[in-house]
Amino acid sequence: MPLSPSAPTLPVSEPSAALSVAPAWRREPYRVLFPLGLLLTWAGVFHWFLHGLGFLSDYRPVFHSIAQIQGFMMCFAVGFLFTAIPRRTGTRPPAAWQMAVALLAPVGCTVAAWFQAWAWSQACWVTMVVVLIGFAVVRFRSARANRRPPNSFLWIPLSFLMGVTGAGLIGLFGVLGPDYFALHDLGRLLLLQGMFVGLVVGVGGLVFPLITRGEGPPDDTAASAHRWARAGHVVAALVLAGSFWVEVYQSLRGGLALRALLVLILLLVSARLWRFPNLPGWHRWLVWLSGWMIPLGYLLAALFPGAKKAGLHVVFIGGFALMAFSVGLHVTLAHGGHKRLLSGRPWQVFFYGGLLLVAVVFRALVDFDGRRFFPWLAVSSGVFLLASVCWAILVIPRLWRQGGSS
Repeated sequence: MPLSPSAPTLPVSEPSAALSVAPAWRREPYRVLFPLGLLLTWAGVFHWFLHGLGFLSDYRPVFHSIAQIQGFMMCFAVGFLFTAIPRRTGTRPPAAWQMAVALLAPVGCTVAAWFQAWAWSQACWVTMVVVLIGFAVVRFRSARANRRPPNSFLWIPLSFLMGVTGAGLIGLFGVLGPDYFALHDLGRLLLLQGMFVGLVVGVGGLVFPLITRGEGPPDDTAASAHRWARAGHVVAALVLAGSFWVEVYQSLRGGLALRALLVLILLLVSARLWRFPNLPGWHRWLVWLSGWMIPLGYLLAALFPGAKKAGLHVVFIGGFALMAFSVGLHVTLAHGGHKRLLSGRPWQVFFYGGLLLVAVVFRALVDFDGRRFFPWLAVSSGVFLLASVCWAILVIPRLWRQGGSS
């Protein structure tokens, strides 16, 4: 049955007593993790802006990747999961020590990456992943859980397993030496792409229909025990991981094309992404569009392998970043009771969405017009940061303020 526009972000069970009495920063972790993610994306992009303007001479693409994926995106993912899982299952919120890890690990990961202390950086990130998986598994398997996860949520541990495997392969390359650089490439792809692509297709089957069309998930009590459905998700995850192996060892174009096709099929089947949003609210269209941008970006990278990074930034900016900001906005407004804004057309939504799409175009020009590398890098970075400011103007004041007439 369709839900009303003011429905919560996810279908909820009766809240547990522990959740009801927990302090706000543990009851609704997005309140502190979303702003932290915003700060880390500034860390990851602002130095590129300064580099493009000529104020910084060094070029740190590895730091940029870590800050964006393992810092910014990780904070938004953990903020969403730490908030949603206890509500869906009717179990307790994250403990104070788990929240401490969630807040400190992304910062430690990013700071260590800036100083090129790669082992420390990845140790912080792996610690966060272990805590998150433990948090999810304990609540989904708890005898007190009122609802079991849908089969697609199996992608959550599988996605983080891809990330951990990627980090392990990068470490193995460091031990074996330059003759095994392909291991580094494979590990980097699993870590920086595989993990969040898996999270999108896993959680997207629940989130896309709910946010864009108000469609709750089917009754998954029986489905959660369906071994064939779970096996299908495992096979799809193996194909996704295999697409990176194909890209590194067999065919760059083939691996990218396989990934584009797989993601498209998974989102069409699980999220019914061909259906347009039918609830009021501009941000719902941005959530829907972000889903399409991921297979589109991989398709463009396959068609133009010489400018692969341009297609990948369609995935990263138009897909991952646009989705993180838009879902984060929905979570904030829905949980904060800002009903009018949730179904409205705030100017900030128009601008942050439009600016992110413009940033995609300018970032593509960095690769297609190499003679103007520095100007395009500065413009694309600046536009991205301006988009984040527009988002922050709408979201940050409402993180701790309950809605009413707003």
